[in-house]
Amino acid sequence: MKKIAYVLLALLVCATFIGTASAFTYTNGAVVDPSGSLSPEQAVTASMSIVLPKDSISTSGSLKLTTALRDSTLWTVYVYKGTVLNNKTSEDALITTLTSSSFSYTISGFVLDYDQPVTLYIALSGVVPASSKGQSVTVLKIDQDSGSATASGYSTYSSPAQKVYNPDDFSDLVTAAEKEITTLESRIATYTTYGIDVSSAVSNLESAKTSLAAAKSAGTADIITANKQLAAASTSIAAAEKALSFAGLKTIKENTDAVELIVTELYGKGWDTEAKLLATTNQGIINTYNTDAASYNSGGTPNVDENLKASEKAVADGTAYQESASASPLAAVGSVLPIIIVIVVAVVVVFGAIIFIRKRKGGFDELG
Repeated sequence: MKKIAYVLLALLVCATFIGTASAFTYTNGAVVDPSGSLSPEQAVTASMSIVLPKDSISTSGSLKLTTALRDSTLWTVYVYKGTVLNNKTSEDALITTLTSSSFSYTISGFVLDYDQPVTLYIALSGVVPASSKGQSVTVLKIDQDSGSATASGYSTYSSPAQKVYNPDDFSDLVTAAEKEITTLESRIATYTTYGIDVSSAVSNLESAKTSLAAAKSAGTADIITANKQLAAASTSIAAAEKALSFAGLKTIKENTDAVELIVTELYGKGWDTEAKLLATTNQGIINTYNTDAASYNSGGTPNVDENLKASEKAVADGTAYQESASASPLAAVGSVLPIIIVIVVAVVVVFGAIIFIRKRKGGFDELG
């Protein structure tokens, strides 16, 4: 009975050790070039380093590498001793080099099962197939089957999906970019009338125009170059919108601060009704500003045109109230006006009462 118990205990310990083994690990995802949208028949490269901890794969397991690239596909896998990533290791640490020209390459666990951790530097090159136009593709995918090892951790990895341009869509994409540029030009003109510095937005917009012109020049005859320039135009348009958003937010903050000072001054001059109206309007602008600023700070590009317009109007209204209050004959009296009115009324009432009493008694005597 004790012997059976010892055997069961030993199996439990072994199971525990097997359970703690982990599948492959990595510190950075794949580096794909180009990293953005792709074009049909475009050459692409990708690379990535992963670590296979000791006992994370058995001889019956495997590591499967797949790609959406097809023509001229080439895998080169360098296997190093230890857990050094990014291929920063000495030449004598290189155990073996594996290659394949298949778009799907399976490496047997028999080749990777070492009595120590190993680092794999995976390099891939190939061409985007013409058949993938208009689709999203995955350039690099890794799947691990640990075999008899019970692994935890990563068992699969996929590089971010990338859109493949469809040459048939090129004309529509150019038209869309031109429309975005026209809209931005109109918005920039409006901001300029407010006296806002829009130099950064203008600079990015000019870059977008240059890239778009290059894209149109290349056309579908050189779709790779055309799409590259079109992507650059889109990036510049996005940067221009970001710059315009920042300029608008900055001005809105300045305007709301200015209105708050005007409100304080109006209260001081006894213009309570106008002050309250202006303060209410300004608070609504501030609330919207806070929401837009939070969006911007988290990476968004909020369109603040309407709130900017409202803040400019609030400043104009406040300035008008301010000028009217300053021009009023009662402006100098300011906040003491109500007190003065009360005193005047009181004097009038008292004087009236005295007159009334005197008349009841027969009028004033010679001394008054």
